[in-house]
Amino acid sequence: MADTQQTVEPAVPVLWVLGKTGAGKTALVRALTGLGQPGDGFSPTTRQAQVHDFPPQDPVVRFLDTRGLGEAGYDPAPDLAAAAQQAQAVLAVMRLDDPVQQPVTDVLRRLKLPVLLVHTGGDLVPNPHAQDRARSHVRAQIGRDLPAVTLSMPPDGLVTGIESLLDALDSFLPHASAALRRADEARSFQRLRKVVLRYAVAAGAADAVPFAGLAAVPAAQGAMLNALAKAHKVDLTPARLGLLASALGTGALVRMGAGHLVRQGVKLVPVAGQTLGAAAAAGTSFATTYALGRAASAWLYGAAHGAPPDRAALRGLYDQALKGAGHAAE
Repeated sequence: MADTQQTVEPAVPVLWVLGKTGAGKTALVRALTGLGQPGDGFSPTTRQAQVHDFPPQDPVVRFLDTRGLGEAGYDPAPDLAAAAQQAQAVLAVMRLDDPVQQPVTDVLRRLKLPVLLVHTGGDLVPNPHAQDRARSHVRAQIGRDLPAVTLSMPPDGLVTGIESLLDALDSFLPHASAALRRADEARSFQRLRKVVLRYAVAAGAADAVPFAGLAAVPAAQGAMLNALAKAHKVDLTPARLGLLASALGTGALVRMGAGHLVRQGVKLVPVAGQTLGAAAAAGTSFATTYALGRAASAWLYGAAHGAPPDRAALRGLYDQALKGAGHAAE
């Protein structure tokens, strides 16, 4: 792979998804991008070459999903030649429970592009020794070692192995890998969004009462961070809390704390402070807690996978969530 690595990644790199009919090519694109509708597992869905841009409006990576090899009456030669001219790298998808991979390995022996073998059906072949035998069989047919990952993509279950695929993709298409990793993190947050909303609502409700929010809001935020850390399977040690605070920026945290104290004082103003001030304080605490949860979830996701986002990316997520907090409650 290093020998064929390009020095400059194209603005919109093309990943060629190659494999036999029913190998899970379309399901793999869906697992990587979150786009498209789930099918019924490994049944064949692509009858002709398809292009999937991600994101659709302003793509940073393009998937070329070619028709499945091995179909009766189908001559793949013209499609293969066209795809080889367009692609920067190949994801060769092979089911572990399918020993007949010659249509794919014959193509891979001739290709000069970087290739990542994606073995699907890890859930269908749970025995590690059987998996090793299947992978060794493929290597022998290709005649050389290629980087490989193993995925499980049950129709109604949790897809596993995507992170290993993205790690492997880092070595030859880093920008594409980074974009797909951001998409995976966003889907991870969608699963945790209700948790963040619950604590944001609790913080907002507590801050409607004069001075009650002084202790209740930080407590709600602390409990939220612990809940998110548990969901991401990260130990929230004091050192990690310090790293998160540093990534968010000291200025942001100081502004959050100072604003919180000011809101407590405003609520003591007779009449207006106890109505409009309390409502404003509740709304602000909800928004800042929600934004903190969004940014913290991204940081914890990165920490769990060995690559926390940088300060600029984290601040961008925080600011974006702060602005959209009004819609978050809907």
